[in-house]
Amino acid sequence: MIPGGYDWADDMLKVKSMRRRFRDNFAGAVINPTRWEVLATGSGMLLTIANGSAQISTGTTLDDEMVLLSRQSFMLPLRAMVALNLSQRIAGQTAWLELVSVTPETGLPDERNVVAWRLDGISATLANYEVGSDGAPRLGTASGVTIPTTAPAGWSVLELEPNSDECYFHGRALDGTGLRANSYARQQQLPDPAALYRFRVRVRNRQVFHGISAVANNGSSAVRITRAAHGYATSDSVTVANVAGVPGANGTFTITVIDANNFDLIGSSFTGAYVNTGWATISRNLAPASNTDLRLQFISISDYAELTTAITAGRANAVAGQGIGVNVLTAAAPALSVVGGQARNTAGAVPVLAATGYSANPVAVTTARGVDLLATLIGAIVTKPYAIPEADWTYAGPLAGIATGSDTAVQAAGGAGIRRYVTGMQVQNASATATEFQVRDGTTPVWRALLPANLGPTNIDFPTPLRTTANAALNIQAVTAGAVVIANLQGFTAP
Repeated sequence: MIPGGYDWADDMLKVKSMRRRFRDNFAGAVINPTRWEVLATGSGMLLTIANGSAQISTGTTLDDEMVLLSRQSFMLPLRAMVALNLSQRIAGQTAWLELVSVTPETGLPDERNVVAWRLDGISATLANYEVGSDGAPRLGTASGVTIPTTAPAGWSVLELEPNSDECYFHGRALDGTGLRANSYARQQQLPDPAALYRFRVRVRNRQVFHGISAVANNGSSAVRITRAAHGYATSDSVTVANVAGVPGANGTFTITVIDANNFDLIGSSFTGAYVNTGWATISRNLAPASNTDLRLQFISISDYAELTTAITAGRANAVAGQGIGVNVLTAAAPALSVVGGQARNTAGAVPVLAATGYSANPVAVTTARGVDLLATLIGAIVTKPYAIPEADWTYAGPLAGIATGSDTAVQAAGGAGIRRYVTGMQVQNASATATEFQVRDGTTPVWRALLPANLGPTNIDFPTPLRTTANAALNIQAVTAGAVVIANLQGFTAP
């Protein structure tokens, strides 16, 4: 069995449960030969290792190329992270960070499957991502997508995360406190999940464009190419490849520029009809005007065995309804709080957890809101009637008896939307005078009884609790003068 995981006995590739980990921080003075093969075309590029980074200096010779190819191989799904910057972004150069498939027998790239970041053009905050499957030409973005800056003042981290059903492309600033700043996904032309892959850093003095939107007859039987903002000039030499349906468009030609988006291929012959597969490319046969230094701070790769449990919620999607477990919201959206080590949404679009309101004034739970369970310190669920302990209240009246003929406050008004509930009461009339006794919602009786003279302590329970109206005081009253009523009440506060 070779390190890539090909089992000759079973004639199959086996995914191990053990994750393969690879990381190079480029310590020392030379590239580690046990980790990398270094390949070069031409002699104008230079690789140096110093100050904890690898640096490729490009020179200015057209089609010079340098490749760092990992000796270790990997299987999908995996995650690759690269921290890098460039001394400049200049026309005429391209750098790829890519996973490329290899043949199991030799371990050499076969170029049949690929997932890659491509850095070219003059903008430090734009890049392209590419995928390729089963030997078909690469499918790349038609124009650059936003990434953190590759300017030399800092480091950007670019990630490749290919899976069997989607490929993800992420960007973030190195050692930043924020999450990924940019994420993209591709579902077409995905690389073969059963293949072996090696990681490759490739720098070439040539800039390749995708995004050819039209290949047509220019009216004189020559080929006219439409590519938005091509940036070429008349008499430039360009190479066109992978044009489907118009064979005469493929090759190297001198061009005549028609406008900012169109140019003609001198000496070409138009036949057929263009099929826009997204694979067609054009490149100018012109070296960069000056040298660029590409610096790599680290490269980290891990592959792993996929879980067998299917997750059906969306990925690479910021739509709130597509969240898995917890919706991670932006600062402008409802805040997240941490409860028991887990993030939970306490405000905003339903469904969310209602605020628990562990106080004398609980918060109302509205329709479709979730609530917390009550548990002991060992995790046993507690079932308690009516309310949580923090919402309970008790009242003990004076031993000499409450005032007669006027209200005695048991609980003050609870606030907007909040009621006082009575679940139990104990009363005693310690005098020879009988009296009416009332429990009052503010000034309105909600319970009354005649307490006979010399009534001993009597317990009264309310299976259906008495309650006040919202934001009203809970009062009691012994109506008849001369009575000596001792009262104790228990209940809870809730909406």
